[in-house]
Amino acid sequence: MTPAELELILTAVSHNFTLHPAAEISMEANPGTVDEAYLTAVRALGINRLSFGVQSVIPSELALLEREHDFATVIRAVAQARAAGFDNFNLDLIYGVPGQTLASWQESVEAVLTLHPTHFSLYCLTIEPGTPMQRWLENGRFAPPDPDLAAEQYEWAARRLAAAGFDHYEISNWALPGWQCEHNLTYWRNLPYLGLGAGAHGYAAEQRYHIVRQPRVYLRRMAEGQPAAYPLTAAVADSHHLTRAEAMADTVMTQLRLLHEGLDLAAFAKTFGESLQAAFPGEVERLTEWGLVWEKNGRLLLTEQGRFLSNQVFYRFV
Repeated sequence: MTPAELELILTAVSHNFTLHPAAEISMEANPGTVDEAYLTAVRALGINRLSFGVQSVIPSELALLEREHDFATVIRAVAQARAAGFDNFNLDLIYGVPGQTLASWQESVEAVLTLHPTHFSLYCLTIEPGTPMQRWLENGRFAPPDPDLAAEQYEWAARRLAAAGFDHYEISNWALPGWQCEHNLTYWRNLPYLGLGAGAHGYAAEQRYHIVRQPRVYLRRMAEGQPAAYPLTAAVADSHHLTRAEAMADTVMTQLRLLHEGLDLAAFAKTFGESLQAAFPGEVERLTEWGLVWEKNGRLLLTEQGRFLSNQVFYRFV
């Protein structure tokens, strides 16, 4: 989007909402699609955080992920961002990529560390049904990813980033002290957020919803449709009012992702009128016995082993 288009959106936001003076206003960007003039323009609009999708520094891995940039482009984009006045930015990397080795993963992590970002997001590759990568896997173009290797890559990265001063505050996210991502924290604290615009998802007033994906359909619905009760609009494609059981499960699964905060047991009991143990009989005791969760200062937390098996932990509360 051009800076002029972004200005229209941010102006609409400022006219309809009261923003905190220190509000995080974040934008994602592919490294090869920006230059210093563009970044300077969007910084002047109030955007104060960037997230660059680096994914890898290895050419063969970037090609497999169908990324058009190379690491030289990433270096240039980060330098341009700093010259434009950005000091808060995230770099994404992907592990568990077919053909990726522990050595090539270490090369990527070490390379991006030289760029001195304030935040890292490290995601394990998920091969979704119906994607080209799924077809390549079925056709034997590459071997399926090795989950044991992915676990080793994750464990090594956690140690390396800790040594570099990064706080592992959420399962997939690391930040220098004071630079945690506000929108990440909102999701994982299970707090409300509004999804505005084509393709957006939102959660407010105990409803999860998503908006139609096509911009032209979104515009038509907003222009012609009837107002709806908050937080829904005429452009909502689907919505779901959470049941009490779903709200309890969501609270557990989201908050456990925060490795230092975890789940506030007293707050859970106050919100739902019963303790976690009463709501999910035997589960906390069982997971504690298995060494996957532990309690500290009234909070339930994942153990280090539980971080590797977090989906198995979350499954117990569905």
